[in-house]
Amino acid sequence: MRLKYKRAAAAVLAAVTLSGCAGRQTEEKLQSGDAPAGTVPAVTSAFVEETAPETTPAAPETTAPITTGGPESVITATETGEGYTVYDRSETRYSTDTVNIRELPSTESKVVGQFNPGDEANVTGYTSTGWLRISYNGATAYVFGEYFSEIKPELPEQDVVIPEGYYFSSPSDYFFIVNKENFLPEDYAIETDFVQGSYELEIVAAKHCKDMIAAAEKDGIDLKVLSAYRTVDYQKKLFERNVNSRMEDDGMTYDEAYYDVSINIAPPGGSEHNAGLAVDIIDRNHWDTYTAFEDTKEFEWLYAHCAEYGFILRYLKGKEDITGYIYEPWHYRYVGTEYASAVMASGLCLEEYIGQNMT
Repeated sequence: MRLKYKRAAAAVLAAVTLSGCAGRQTEEKLQSGDAPAGTVPAVTSAFVEETAPETTPAAPETTAPITTGGPESVITATETGEGYTVYDRSETRYSTDTVNIRELPSTESKVVGQFNPGDEANVTGYTSTGWLRISYNGATAYVFGEYFSEIKPELPEQDVVIPEGYYFSSPSDYFFIVNKENFLPEDYAIETDFVQGSYELEIVAAKHCKDMIAAAEKDGIDLKVLSAYRTVDYQKKLFERNVNSRMEDDGMTYDEAYYDVSINIAPPGGSEHNAGLAVDIIDRNHWDTYTAFEDTKEFEWLYAHCAEYGFILRYLKGKEDITGYIYEPWHYRYVGTEYASAVMASGLCLEEYIGQNMT
């Protein structure tokens, strides 16, 4: 069972004024860790509402625009018939706290994701009741505008709080193999934190991954997380779905389909994603063509700097017979800063390095 994790959200004041919503208190701000694990590519996240009760009454109806301090950019205003008006707008805003992302502009609507402090929101409009309409994972969603600013907030460094008796007791504990022959132990239990959007990693790996993404951004490198922590149960469903698809669509036998799937997807409990220590990272222009990532400046940056943050490129070219997986330039594994540089410098895959140096 995955443990719950509560971290102190950054105390940053929103720099946005919403006319008609002055003094309104809302529970849309989250305590981090209240949303469940992230998802993998091409799978719609099924979020379970675990936040504090959201009992705030609806804001009073108003047609006043959001105050931005600049020229008004409303294109059209659409009456929805649901008690509010939607104004079109195109701009970028930044989350100043940990905030729910919802299907509709209501605290009663389904949660479909979460923004962390400093996350960028692609705003496409706003409602007269104080919500921002955004584009999120290719769909329309809503966030409460009180917690978004035109200026990206400067966030203080936050230390990772390690609970007493936690599974990982020292940095070297992260240096182990998870693969088709080495499954996670039955007592494996971690706490997770968000790294980007709805994607999570184990709390220490998450801290280093966020630092890595932030450092890349300062160098003009825009990294996109495509997959991170997956539950063992989800991994089982993912694996079985792909096996059945090959049997039905390609006429493979079960053994043929199982082998074909296992080249790309780990069995349940044998995936680094199940450990919460692996993250798939690409650039925003190659999300559907993974192998093209190798030829990007984003990959070049990651290859040069990932070890500084405790990550290694896990599945190397030419090591397929050892790792059991195809070359994956997008897949990075947290092993800790104590070992990452040595592994990357060796040119060895993790199985080789541990076999030659740790036994």
